[in-house]
Amino acid sequence: MQLIFDHKMLRHINESAEKEHGRSSRFLRMLERALGLSVIRYPLALVEYAVGFLLALPIPIYSSIVYGAISSARGLPHMGGMYFRALYYRQKLGHMEANVFIDQRVFFAYPKRVSLAEFSYIDKNVIIMSKSAIVGRRVHIAPRVFVSGGGEFEIEDYACVATNSNIITSTEILKDGARCSGPMVSASQRYVYRAKVLIKKDAFIGANATLLPGVVIAEGSVVGAGVTVAKSTQAWGVYVGSKTQRVSDREPVKWPDD
Repeated sequence: MQLIFDHKMLRHINESAEKEHGRSSRFLRMLERALGLSVIRYPLALVEYAVGFLLALPIPIYSSIVYGAISSARGLPHMGGMYFRALYYRQKLGHMEANVFIDQRVFFAYPKRVSLAEFSYIDKNVIIMSKSAIVGRRVHIAPRVFVSGGGEFEIEDYACVATNSNIITSTEILKDGARCSGPMVSASQRYVYRAKVLIKKDAFIGANATLLPGVVIAEGSVVGAGVTVAKSTQAWGVYVGSKTQRVSDREPVKWPDD
């Protein structure tokens, strides 16, 4: 049984503080060592599980009140709301590892089909409506990213989607005289295309970008701000402009996975 935030998260916070501000916290170092001890870690994990279970009870009215409070609780840089959201969503999601950040007003349409790996960060006001969502390690999905419903979505380790981007997993197509007026039109009059969107390891999606159904953003690819991607990219390429042109190459990542 894992803690919500374990010694690895404390080490991550301390390392970031040391690099950015030139100092780390002695208290966090002591706490990191303490959480590495099974005699401390296991009882705390049991308490966390019990609290999360109580928060996630499907009791009418109670569950709505809890969800409202959990969703709106302050996010980073305040850790309290992040902690209680993690307790809650570990019970609600299909799979959630330790050291995951879920910020304010995040919405999962199909929570039991969502998988969040360690050190993933789902930022403020992200909406994920795809039928399934797999988020890898060290991933950041920035504020106000929208993943549309209908298809599947996967983002691999160390990838990032910048703010206000749209990931479209289904769309209506102008084919055989079909209407394109949305879900309230009779099913027989619509032609809907659904396909998985895959963002591979170390890729970066710029702000306000749009990914259309079926595209694969190859390993290390960079999609510039405001770009609409209708065709899959190639590894370590940089894509910009209205025609999604590959304008340069990106140097492959040199660091080992951690």
